[in-house]
Amino acid sequence: MPIAILAASVVWFIVASILFFNPITDKVYRSQDHQPGVRILPPNPKSISMILAAILVQIILWAGVYALVSPALTGDRLHKGLLFGLILVATKMVPRDADRILLSTYPAKRMAIEFVIGCISMMVVGVVFGNLI
Repeated sequence: MPIAILAASVVWFIVASILFFNPITDKVYRSQDHQPGVRILPPNPKSISMILAAILVQIILWAGVYALVSPALTGDRLHKGLLFGLILVATKMVPRDADRILLSTYPAKRMAIEFVIGCISMMVVGVVFGNLI
């Protein structure tokens, strides 16, 4: 399981970085920096370390959950991974964004970008787990 945790963490970071920091997404995302509810992290090693730590904690917990639920998931490795990715979307992304929509002033464009990239990242994590755990 340690290899799956490391691989999922690295893949999530790479995929999210590519999706967030491409010229089109980055321009729209940064245009929302000064909206109410936005906390801007300074682009420094400490911020990157905090992001990596947050990713690692989630991946470790999800690996344990995947190990518990994978026997109940049907299909081949890819199908199981995609199903688990959908579970992550349903339990992480949807509730978080429902709270944001209802309870915050977080900008809609920024939230949409984070939701789409988050969903893609969750599916990638699921596929990695499906193939390595």
